[in-house]
Amino acid sequence: MRGFEPLAWLLQAVTGLLMVILITVHFFVTHSAHDLLSYESVVERLSGFGYRLFYALLLLVVSFHAFNGLRAIILDTESGMKRKRLVNVSVFLIALVAVAYGLFLLFRL
Repeated sequence: MRGFEPLAWLLQAVTGLLMVILITVHFFVTHSAHDLLSYESVVERLSGFGYRLFYALLLLVVSFHAFNGLRAIILDTESGMKRKRLVNVSVFLIALVAVAYGLFLLFRL
């Protein structure tokens, strides 16, 4: 095993499994009681540090999975492989900005 690709593939599988678990918990929490779907209930729930931490983890897992998948799709093209470093850096920077913005919104409440 050399380079980042085997690790990226393994992390893609791990984040896929984590997404199933985390999204199941998310659906259970948001759909188990009807009053939890009101704006006030959402704001109250997200004021707790544990929930913010949970949603930060969900954001990180989903973002890695999505952007790593996008990176892999682009690298599967002929022009993507010719510009592998540019693709990797570009996707990383876009992902970094997206995650930073998501975390900013999550923790500013």
